[in-house]
Amino acid sequence: MFIELKPSQKFVLLIEYYIKSAIFRIFCVMRILCYYVFLYLQVSYGCMKIRNLLINNKYIISSYVRTMLQMVCGSARSPSSEEESQWLVGSGGGPASSSGGAVSATGERSLTIRGGLYTEEMTTQPTNANAAGANAASADSAEHDLIDSTADATLLAQFHEEAISQAGVGYFQVLAALCTGLSLAADTVEFFVVPYILPSAEVELCIEDNEKGWLSNITLMGLALGGLFWGGLGDRIGRRRSLLSAMSVHALFSGVATFMPTYGTFMCARFCSAIGVGGSLPLAFAYLAECCPRLSRSRWIGLLVAAGALGGVYAALLAWVVVPTTGEMVVLENKEHFSAWHRFLLLCWLPALCSTVGLIFLPESPRYLVEAGRDVEAMMVYQKIYKKNNSRKGATGAQYQLSELELPTKRPRGLAPPSPTNHTSVLADIIYSIEMFWNSFLELFISPHLRVTVVLIIIWSTVSFGLYGLMVWCPEYLKLLRATEYKTHTKLISGEEYNGQTFNGSLENCQYKDSIFLNCKFTKMVFSHVDFDNCTFRSVEFSNIKSSKTHFTDSVIMHSKFVDTDLSAQVFTRCKLQNNTELSLSGPCPTLDLDYNIYIEEALHGHLVAQLAFVPAAALAGLALAVLQRPKVIGISLFFSSITALCLILVDTNSSAVLGFEGGFIAVFAIAWTSLTLVTVESFPTHLRCTGFGFVAGVIRLCGLIGTTTYKTLVGAPLVAPALLTALPLLVASVATFKLPHTHTVFFVTSYKVTYPKLRTEVTEKPSRTLGYGLSTRF
Repeated sequence: MFIELKPSQKFVLLIEYYIKSAIFRIFCVMRILCYYVFLYLQVSYGCMKIRNLLINNKYIISSYVRTMLQMVCGSARSPSSEEESQWLVGSGGGPASSSGGAVSATGERSLTIRGGLYTEEMTTQPTNANAAGANAASADSAEHDLIDSTADATLLAQFHEEAISQAGVGYFQVLAALCTGLSLAADTVEFFVVPYILPSAEVELCIEDNEKGWLSNITLMGLALGGLFWGGLGDRIGRRRSLLSAMSVHALFSGVATFMPTYGTFMCARFCSAIGVGGSLPLAFAYLAECCPRLSRSRWIGLLVAAGALGGVYAALLAWVVVPTTGEMVVLENKEHFSAWHRFLLLCWLPALCSTVGLIFLPESPRYLVEAGRDVEAMMVYQKIYKKNNSRKGATGAQYQLSELELPTKRPRGLAPPSPTNHTSVLADIIYSIEMFWNSFLELFISPHLRVTVVLIIIWSTVSFGLYGLMVWCPEYLKLLRATEYKTHTKLISGEEYNGQTFNGSLENCQYKDSIFLNCKFTKMVFSHVDFDNCTFRSVEFSNIKSSKTHFTDSVIMHSKFVDTDLSAQVFTRCKLQNNTELSLSGPCPTLDLDYNIYIEEALHGHLVAQLAFVPAAALAGLALAVLQRPKVIGISLFFSSITALCLILVDTNSSAVLGFEGGFIAVFAIAWTSLTLVTVESFPTHLRCTGFGFVAGVIRLCGLIGTTTYKTLVGAPLVAPALLTALPLLVASVATFKLPHTHTVFFVTSYKVTYPKLRTEVTEKPSRTLGYGLSTRF
């Protein structure tokens, strides 16, 4: 049977074919390029090793060559013993040293690097006395470096606070909050789109039951990897640059996922998209926090958290308008080439696209630039912020008068990329970057960062486990209540006989038992949850039938015709089939029995209530944190959240009570989430801020993955199980908050004098205050 396509359909199919062919060819070319690039890197690395070997052993090689020439020609002069001894032990009688402090030993060649000894190959060890002296010098140097680093970090933090405070708060912070807020909204949308598109994607992509959960799981895995990767990169190349790269990757693969025709390609695109947007969590908060003065930082962080929740509201409202809300609409709408769930994904792509475009016009974080030693660029950013915030004052009022500190010439931990003079190949630079990337994560687990890292991991893991779990459990429980109610309304038809009757429209939630159908027609119908038990069909025509959860059991079907139906062999159980005709037996997924009862409205209600409760609570928490201590707010909020979680036992089977519980719990819980986000940003020093937050973000996503998987298994369990599983971890987290640093305190140096080119203003003496934990100097 051939189907004549319309010209528009032919055109669309032709365009789709060319696009797929182009993508396939691009992938082939990229694969070949990657192969040759890798081959080039291997060859260049091998050549570099050979070159270094020749350079390091040039005296030995030249000596061998001269000896061979002397033996052959008799004219080459062999090197004198003085030259050899001078090369081996240096001109001063000891080994050659690159940084002073020669170490005497017989037959050695050593290099002293930053007070430590690096002994080259084919040498003996130095004498004990000189080695001890070198070690003592190394220890003294390390101690002085540590003292200088602490002083420099304090000086840089104070400089940034003075500069950003004088730049003010206004239009620039609004733009920065808008762009970073859109990136966080895209992060939330990435997680919440899965339950909205799953019913439609299940029909079109033929997703089996064991594959459904992987759509959300692969998203959380990608978000976790993205947080780790982009967070570490943010401390190496800059917050804004990393965030722009992350959102560009997300926007690219999010757009590609919209047009993927199969489950495998769709999963790959979604995974890459999640990796990209996973960097928004550590980078967006770090960027905006470093662009705001201390006194207003908590307000802007609260607005950012609320912006992320607004992304969930946007996705829910958009799904309500675009995505089919009933199974029958899903089946009928699936006939379109570019169905509704594709259009929904395309509209969900807008926050990422807008964020990417906006980030192009934003400058780099001035705090990062100061830390990286790029002082001139930092000054230009401060002036740009001041100019944006004072644009209404005219030319006379928009002059930036900064009282600057004398910045140290060195940085405690340089954030700039490695010097190209230290590495002679691309592969060496890659290896060096990987080592620096790995060392940044290792630095989180050594003193003085070990304590705060462990405490934050404990709190965030318990908090994210409960939040992500309940965000999945509440909609699923609402679906269970709806399905239970649906089954109680099943219509039972028993002992009826139909002769020559035509059925059309839809047949839903009914059971035919001991019934007879003679010369009947079922045409252009949708069967949803229909059972035929011990029924007889003679000369019955089934044409243009779409079925869901439809079964024929212990029935007799004789001399009947099946035309354009999806009634495959799996729907007939212990049936007697005789002399039947099948013409164009078709279905979107012949091996799957798709359920058209999607209950998407329950998911929409659950997500909307949660996100709408999150928005005002996060904004108000940001205002309160300007005057309240962060650890106390977190502890109290988590304690009351734990008590609120126990109220889950009282909701029973009332849908309104479930929604009320969810809204109340999220409103209390959002205060702790916002406060904990602010503490995480403030608890790590500048050179580890994105790395630390990125590692914590990875923990949040992985624990969220465990929480969603665990809570899905508790949907049909007694309510006491999810209640206790939520309350107990939150109680543990509330106790752990006593170990959090008091990041609301600020360090002031007693007095300082500032000098900077073109600006010669002295800063008056500042009063000193005692640090609660000492971590606030990291800004």
